[in-house]
Amino acid sequence: MKNITLTIITAFAMNISAFAANVATDNASTNNYPGGTWNSGSNGGNGFGAWTLTSTPAGGFSGSYIGGTALGTTTFGIYSGGNTAATFLAYRPFTGAMVQNDRFSVDLAHSPNINTGGQIGLSLMEGSNARWTLKFVGGGTDWQINDGGSSDFGAGQAYAANTLLSFSFTYNGSSSYSYTFGTGSGNNFTATANIAGITGVQFFSVNQGNDQNFAFNNLAVPEPSSASLMALGTAGLLALRRRRNA
Repeated sequence: MKNITLTIITAFAMNISAFAANVATDNASTNNYPGGTWNSGSNGGNGFGAWTLTSTPAGGFSGSYIGGTALGTTTFGIYSGGNTAATFLAYRPFTGAMVQNDRFSVDLAHSPNINTGGQIGLSLMEGSNARWTLKFVGGGTDWQINDGGSSDFGAGQAYAANTLLSFSFTYNGSSSYSYTFGTGSGNNFTATANIAGITGVQFFSVNQGNDQNFAFNNLAVPEPSSASLMALGTAGLLALRRRRNA
C-alpha cells in the first residue's frame, strides 16, 4: 500500500509539473540572437515563449537593442523619452502559469538620469494584465512594489545607477509570494491582487530620458525541487481523499 501511495503522489506531482511554467533560461549573448537582432518573435534561450516588443514613441522616441547597457556588454536594453507618454514594452510569456514554489529571476540595471515622473521596471503578467509590479519612478529615492493595491510600498532597494540588481520572485501558492531584489527582500507576503495565474513578465520604460537605458539579462525559471513537487503531490492526494470521503 505504501508503494502504491508513493506512486500516486509521484504521478500527481508530475502531472502538476506538466502544467507549471517550464524550466527556462535566456541570455542576450546566446546564438539565438544572431548579430544582436532582437525583434518581436525572437525566441532566444530555452523554455520561454517568443518576445513581443511594443514601441510607442508618442511624439518622442522609444526602442530596444542588444549591446552595451548599464548592465554591461551584450545585454537586453530598452529606452524611451521625449514625451511623457513615450513607452517601450518587452513581454516574454512563460509556457504555463506559475504554480507553488515556481521562481522567476532576472538581473536588472539602469543608467543614471531618469526623468522626473518617468518609470522603469517589470510586471508579472496574467495575459495582458499586470498582477505584480516592481518599478522605479524618476524623482524618487527607492524602488517600489505594487501587488495589486491602490498604493505602492518600498522594495528595500535604493536608487543605484549602473549597478547590477538581482531580482527573484517566488510564488508560494494562493495569494502568497516572496521576493529578493538587491538589498531588499520579503517572505510570505500576501498580495492584494489575485496572483494565482501569472503567465509572463513584461519589462517597461516610460519617458526614461535622453541617452538612457533600462537593462536586463539572465532570465530564468529554475526547476522546482523534487521535494516541492512531492509536497504538491501529497497535498493533491489529500484533497482527493477528502473529496472521496465527503
